[in-house]
Amino acid sequence: MAKTTAALGVRAHSGWAAYVVLGGDARAPDILGRGRMTLCDSAETKMPFHAAEPMAFARGEAFIAQCRAVAAKLADREIEGIGAVVGCCVLAAAGKPLPDLRTILASHALIHAAEGEFYRDAIAQACSRAGIAVTRIRERDVEAEAGHLGAWRERLAAFGKTVGPPWTQDEKLASLGAWLVLAAKRSKR
Repeated sequence: MAKTTAALGVRAHSGWAAYVVLGGDARAPDILGRGRMTLCDSAETKMPFHAAEPMAFARGEAFIAQCRAVAAKLADREIEGIGAVVGCCVLAAAGKPLPDLRTILASHALIHAAEGEFYRDAIAQACSRAGIAVTRIRERDVEAEAGHLGAWRERLAAFGKTVGPPWTQDEKLASLGAWLVLAAKRSKR
C-alpha cells in the first residue's frame, strides 16, 4: 500500500486553533481530517497578555512564561494526535516583529498582536519539535499564493460538502495553507 502524503494547515485564535489535514495528490488533494486544537487550560490563560497587563511587570512576565509552557505542552499533544504530516502551514498576521514585553504590555493594540503570535508560535514550535517543517503564509496573501493550484475554490467547496457543516472560513484558509504545503513538497520531488 502506498504511503499517503499529508499536510497540515492551521489558523490560530486566542486559546485555540482550527486545523485541516489534506493528503494525496497535490493537484487534487483529499481532506483527511479537520478539528480544533485546544491551546490553553483556562479562561485566564486564553488571553495571557491581557491577564498580565495589570500585574506588576515581574509577575506578568512569570505568568506569560507559565502560559507559554502550558501552550507548548498542549500544542505538542495536539500535533502528536494529528499524526504524520510532511509539513504545516501556520497562517500568519502582518508578520511585523513584536517589541519587548514591557512595550507590549503598555499598548492594548500590541497586546492583541502578541496574543495572536503567542498561539501561532506555540503551534509552529510544536511542529518543529516533532520534526515537521513549518511554513508561514500571511492570511491576506494565501489566496494569491493559491492562484497556481487551479480550481481551488471549487475544491474547497467540495471539501465543505464532504465534511458537512459547519465549513468555516478558518477551515477554508487552513485548507489552502495545507494545500500549498502539499504543492511545494510535490514540486521539490
